[in-house]
Amino acid sequence: MPFSIFSRKKPSRKFTSFYSDWSKTLTESHLPLLRQSLSSAASAAVISTNVDLVLRHLVSYYEALDLAADSNTIPYLLFPTWRNSLESPFLFLGDIHPYLLTNLLRSFIDRENQDSDYEDLKLDLVNQQQQPLKIATAWKDPSDELVTRIDQIECTMRLMVPVLMDRVRKTQRGFVSRVSENWFLGYQGAKRKKTTTTNPVTAISPVDLAAKEEMEELVSVFVDANRLRKSVITEIVGATNEHQAALFLEGLCQFLVGFKDQLLLQDFELVALPNHG
Repeated sequence: MPFSIFSRKKPSRKFTSFYSDWSKTLTESHLPLLRQSLSSAASAAVISTNVDLVLRHLVSYYEALDLAADSNTIPYLLFPTWRNSLESPFLFLGDIHPYLLTNLLRSFIDRENQDSDYEDLKLDLVNQQQQPLKIATAWKDPSDELVTRIDQIECTMRLMVPVLMDRVRKTQRGFVSRVSENWFLGYQGAKRKKTTTTNPVTAISPVDLAAKEEMEELVSVFVDANRLRKSVITEIVGATNEHQAALFLEGLCQFLVGFKDQLLLQDFELVALPNHG
């Protein structure tokens, strides 16, 4: 069947179901295991095992997104219906913004080394045996190697994010330009063919051709954005020790899970409503 921007089927229901199952597994299985190892005297090997489990689960989501992306599905992947209004401001090309990942990491380091109130809270948790000392002090005085690696990861993102956005803008400009030039001519040509033959028109119109090329480029950008997200998460885990990696992934998962809090979402949507009273 020829490509047409007017005849694509919406695939969001299938992926919404996948995302629901994926999120449930993260919330009810992987995250509790990770938290349990952080709040007990678990060995480094146990913590590392749970870190790998959560990391593979996160990576599997982006791999599924890549497999689902094609010229037909990309409009729905870029504007996912399975994301709620609370999540939308944090999205970049269909998923969480890469900057969020390093900002989260920086927040751990900054809080540990600057916030005296947090220091008191940390000591209380240790005294109450809710958190082992190695976990409570995981971000204290980070190594020069870790700080340098974080700087390198952030530098890569500062280079890549604008490039991805520029590719999207160029694709959209090219699409609008080609459609505006060819819409009328394509419509007239198709109309003439219909009046001179009894066979259905099978040629791709200039409008559909422009749309097809735009969608293919958007798929490429989307996959590259996912590659960047996967790379940043993986590189952060690789640059940190098992305790730091566990705390980072716990924070990231809590961030993702927190968006699903129905009371928080309800309060957000009520505040977002315009007040005409």
